[in-house]
Amino acid sequence: MNLSQREKILAGAVGLVIVLFVGNYFWSSIQQGFDAKQATIDSLRKEKEDKSLQITAGTIAKAKLNRLLPRSLPSNEERAQAEYMAWLIKIAEEVGLTDPQPRVLGSVPEGDLYQSMKFQLAGTGTIEHATNLLYAFQSKDYLHRVLRFDMRPMTNSKIPNRMTIMLDCEALALKSARPDQPAPGNDSPRVGKPLNEYQASIGGRNIFSPTNQPPQLAASRKVDATIGIRMDVGIEAQDIDPGQTVTYALEGDAPKGMQIDPNTGKLTWTSTELGEFKVAVRASDSGIPARSSVQMISIRVAEPPPPAKEPPKFDVASQAYLTALISDTRGPAAWVRSKTEGKTLQLRKGDDLKLGNVIGKVIDVRPDFLELETEGKRWTVGLDESIADAYKKSIDDQ
Repeated sequence: MNLSQREKILAGAVGLVIVLFVGNYFWSSIQQGFDAKQATIDSLRKEKEDKSLQITAGTIAKAKLNRLLPRSLPSNEERAQAEYMAWLIKIAEEVGLTDPQPRVLGSVPEGDLYQSMKFQLAGTGTIEHATNLLYAFQSKDYLHRVLRFDMRPMTNSKIPNRMTIMLDCEALALKSARPDQPAPGNDSPRVGKPLNEYQASIGGRNIFSPTNQPPQLAASRKVDATIGIRMDVGIEAQDIDPGQTVTYALEGDAPKGMQIDPNTGKLTWTSTELGEFKVAVRASDSGIPARSSVQMISIRVAEPPPPAKEPPKFDVASQAYLTALISDTRGPAAWVRSKTEGKTLQLRKGDDLKLGNVIGKVIDVRPDFLELETEGKRWTVGLDESIADAYKKSIDDQ
């Protein structure tokens, strides 16, 4: 059968379409096979990457766990609680907390990884004690943390600035730790400053009271003292803040042997030298923060005054009188009648006189009086005058 040219072109076109359709079918089947294989390869590659990531994460976790092991409590629960409680008591005593009372609040297992244990430490103290307690807690490199920290002022306390202090905390015991795991020996990186810096920023203020005022004390004072005799000086500062106490201390270089009672402010000293000495006394209160004032004391040390002369107690002399002034062949003479002794003394120039406590020497016998000398001092007795009265009068006139 002969086909026309047109029929031949049409048959060729139909054949080409059939070939293209069959070819596309087979190519699609092959492409789907390749895509399925590629998807399987991609899935396996992702699974491999996931497994690799899990292995890496596990390695990192294991390394991290190994780094945490030295900070863990012992895996033995009873031992862990006993050791941590003993440590809490130790730091409470070291910081000066009064009547520390630790206790276990509970223990909860967290899967196969660790045991969570909760503790509480209660006691009384000041804000300085609370600061020191937190510093000691955070300085220990345990796997622990503060859950709650509570401070409340004690209104009925006789001691100023006292507070009840309560610390709730959580500590971990890793299951992989040893039953007798030793306590960590290194300091924790959680504390980045020295204790004194925390004390200055936290303990240097009172969060429960108004601003503390320093004790009131005069800036300077002058005191007189006597060489060789103990000096007692009372120093008393006034503190307007209620419930506070004031203590006293010498500041700087004080004279040798000088002391001050820290509670009463009594300053005592016995000087062995003459001159002027200076000393500073500081009065400090018990407020938060503690405030103080300084008083400069100038001490002038002098010789003791001469002892006052007391007139002798006259006995015989009070009843002795100058009764006569005569002159005979031997010269002038004075008659002194001692009524107590019942005798008359005849005294001439140069004679000694001793009547009771009156001792003297006759200097001259004059027509109207008798002149005597006692301890370099001259005195006179007139007619009918008692020796005691004349001597007393001479003492009063000196």
